[in-house]
Amino acid sequence: MADTTGSNLAVARTQKLQLDWELHFTREPTRLASEYWHSRLDGRAMPSRADLNPSAMRAFTQHTGLVEIRRDSAPHVEYFIRRAGSDWERVFGAMTGRFIHEFLPPEIEMRWRRVFDAVREKKAPLRVTTGIFFQAKTWLTTELFVAPLGEADEPNMLFIAFTAWSASRG
Repeated sequence: MADTTGSNLAVARTQKLQLDWELHFTREPTRLASEYWHSRLDGRAMPSRADLNPSAMRAFTQHTGLVEIRRDSAPHVEYFIRRAGSDWERVFGAMTGRFIHEFLPPEIEMRWRRVFDAVREKKAPLRVTTGIFFQAKTWLTTELFVAPLGEADEPNMLFIAFTAWSASRG
C-alpha cells in the first residue's frame, strides 16, 4: 500500500538536490549575496562574521541568514540558526534561535546537513538548487548561496542567501 503521509514525497524531493561549486546563479538575491561575500575576502579563504556589514546587504538582506557551526555536542556538528531572513522564515517558519533538528523533519534535516557539511568541510561557497517539500509547500523551487565565515580559515558560521519561487511561475 502506498504511503500517503508525505514521508516518501519528502525523500523524493531530497534526491533532487543539485550542488554547484562553480556558482552559476540564476536569481538576483543569491547572485548579489555571492558577489558581496567574495568582495569581503580580502585575500583570505573566507571572511569573518565581523567583515559583514548589514547596511551593505540591504538589497538582499531579507534573503540572508547566519548559521552557527557548533562543535560542542560530540560526535557530530550541530547547526544553530543565529539569524534567518524574512523570506527564509516565510517558507520554513520561525527558526531564528533554534537548532535545525528542532524545526525540521528528519528527512529535511538530513538534506540541510548534507549542504552545510559540504561547505564546512570544503571551506568553499556553494550554489544549491532543489524543490522544496516542507509543510505541504511542494510547489516551490529554491536557489541557495551557502558560504563559510570564519577565523584563520576555519569555518565557525555559514552565510546563506535563500530565494524561493513557484516552479510554475518561474
